[in-house]
Amino acid sequence: MRILDIRRGAGNEIATFDIELSPHLRMFNMILRRTEDGRVRSFPPKVKGKHCASLHPALAEQITAAAKVALAGARSHDHR
Repeated sequence: MRILDIRRGAGNEIATFDIELSPHLRMFNMILRRTEDGRVRSFPPKVKGKHCASLHPALAEQITAAAKVALAGARSHDHR
């Protein structure tokens, strides 16, 4: 699993990112969002107002952890 690209968002939408889950599966425009209870979680993009995929909570946690690391790296790179 690796983050291919990450772009900062605004408000509760912390970032949008592209991820390679395996050599055979990439997902684009995933959303890193702060939920109403304050947690940060990854969500699949929406198509016509509905999510285009569903993530098992364990997989969502792994994706969220990878996105947080990538976002922290992008932020430190921006300050150089």
